Amino acid sequence: MEQFDFFGQQLFEEAKYYLENAKLESENAAKAEAFMHASLLLGMSALEAYVNSISEELCKSFNLSIYERSLLSEKQIKINNGSLDLSSSLKMIRLIDRIEFIYCKYSHKAITNEDEWDRSIKQTIDLRNNLVHPKTKIQISYTQVETALNSILNTVNKLFNAVYKQNVPIFNYGLQSIYLE
Repeated sequence: MEQFDFFGQQLFEEAKYYLENAKLESENAAKAEAFMHASLLLGMSALEAYVNSISEELCKSFNLSIYERSLLSEKQIKINNGSLDLSSSLKMIRLIDRIEFIYCKYSHKAITNEDEWDRSIKQTIDLRNNLVHPKTKIQISYTQVETALNSILNTVNKLFNAVYKQNVPIFNYGLQSIYLE
């Protein structure tokens, strides 16, 4: 699992690197925009890598119901000789649903309107969806991408605190890129 967590960390480092490059390219709008797009997409890939890593570990190491394992592993439930079992068939679950389930189950808290991190990650997911599935030309700003990366970092940290009762190792670095270049 640590290998996959490292991949999530690598993706997030790449996202921060491209964000820093976007800031350096303030004179060249097209380059800055390309860096911001890359940053946002890599940041969201890092979020999904961390959620998948946590989900896989929970499915293997924690006592979960078959329905919980189905939700976290995104696998359909089948009946095999009268017993419920997970199939190898994919059953897509919204990323936000998996995030909120993990948080609520392991923090033992309900998500309320006071949870800024939850509102923020939903806005980040919407921003990514508008970029990935455009209906019109989307214009994103440096501040939007910076806010999105902070949201991703805070969400991953919330999940780590809920499940492992500690901060995710990348949390202390914030948005400062640590090893690229």
